[in-house]
Amino acid sequence: MNLKKSIPVIVSSVGVLSLIGAILIFVLAVPNANAAYKQVLEVILACLMLLLAACAGYYMFITRDVDPNFFLFDRAKKRNIPVENLTFTIVNERMTFFLTMVCESVEQLWQENVLESDRKLGYRRVYRPLLAYKMIYDLADKNLDSYWDAMLNAAPDVLNSLYSALAQGGEQEMVKAFRYIMENYRENPSKIKDFIIGNQKYIRGRMLGYIKRNIELFY
Repeated sequence: MNLKKSIPVIVSSVGVLSLIGAILIFVLAVPNANAAYKQVLEVILACLMLLLAACAGYYMFITRDVDPNFFLFDRAKKRNIPVENLTFTIVNERMTFFLTMVCESVEQLWQENVLESDRKLGYRRVYRPLLAYKMIYDLADKNLDSYWDAMLNAAPDVLNSLYSALAQGGEQEMVKAFRYIMENYRENPSKIKDFIIGNQKYIRGRMLGYIKRNIELFY
């Protein structure tokens, strides 16, 4: 059994047993004890009550509501899930929601330099690499002509911000490759599409890894 998951059960069991023991001592033993023995029983009773209180307090601590993490918070359970349970499906859903907070449409991301908006990108601009990944990922995932056209017609400053944001997330070779194809194959968009679609799985892994490495910054 996973010890972390079994802790609430263990704590609850100890608390219940302590309460039962305290009740039995109070109801059965104390009235029939002599003075000296009664003092011992009262001490035991006090210890059991303290143990019960400690269990209740600890249980409240480990099951308390925590500050919601943008990627980990489970709205049904009203608490954060363990980071190891985070999946790309959750990440992609949250990033799709995030897009609604920073732009009116995906095309706008390629038409305006949203990647340079400090106000919208969180503490230390932690969302900036994720937004860049999401921009590229949605090209392959949605595969809509309007998305591809917006990317192919993006201004140089928008593309430079995209490269910079990816580099902020730890990308090096991908940035070089993406810059190269954008500078040399704008007139042959099929090669650009093949490159981005071919790296879709890689982008998923990089997004998930980036979030897990920086999870404390998403509160």
